[in-house]
Amino acid sequence: MKKEIVRIKLDKIIPNTNQPRLDFYDDSIKGLAESIRQNGLLQPVTVRKKGDKYELIAGERRYRACLLNGAKDIEAIVMESTDEESAKLALIENLQREDLNAIEQAMAMKRIMRIENCTQNELADRLGYKQSTVANKLRLLKLPDYIKKAISSGAITERHARALLNVPEDKLEEVFLTITNRKYNVSKTEEYIKQLTERSKNRGVSNNLRIGINTINEAYELCKKSGIDADMQVTEYEDNVKIVIRMKK
Repeated sequence: MKKEIVRIKLDKIIPNTNQPRLDFYDDSIKGLAESIRQNGLLQPVTVRKKGDKYELIAGERRYRACLLNGAKDIEAIVMESTDEESAKLALIENLQREDLNAIEQAMAMKRIMRIENCTQNELADRLGYKQSTVANKLRLLKLPDYIKKAISSGAITERHARALLNVPEDKLEEVFLTITNRKYNVSKTEEYIKQLTERSKNRGVSNNLRIGINTINEAYELCKKSGIDADMQVTEYEDNVKIVIRMKK
């Protein structure tokens, strides 16, 4: 791929439709804009020619910061690339800069695997990651949208999210609200989920006591049929069942 460095008018640049970054925080862009005002643009953006415009391959934050500064043009590296090459470069450049949140990274990895038709192992080798790192990122995409949004916004960390992957689907929202409302750190979240999982396992064993409860219930019904004035109350707790039978003398 040929490339050259030139100055390009900002109004000639268009965003990359394959940009992996989904969120551009105002404070972050303002901070970068101030840095560029003080120190200049230290690294050119990367673009490719597209019709009479230039499409960004990498450097959208720098581009936005220069717009905020009121700049008219920007230093850019112009590359010749196909649509697929441009998409791949945009994704890999952001991943290697670690400039994406965990969900953006996972989505970028998934798209690269689709574009390149490669396996997790092959992608890991290409990015210099462990295969387990790629696998763990991709697993995050299985989480509900409200949790993925929380990761993207920074409300919870990637490690919080990986712990939530171990929670049964019917308990997930409840656990998520608990750890966010109580502001659990990662260690506390992992401990809470571990205890919840262990209680669920124990509750599965406790369900075998249903046979005993049914037996007691049958005996209670026989007492009622024999004319004994009685009442029975069954209360289930997390780790035990309480049965109270009262019979009048």
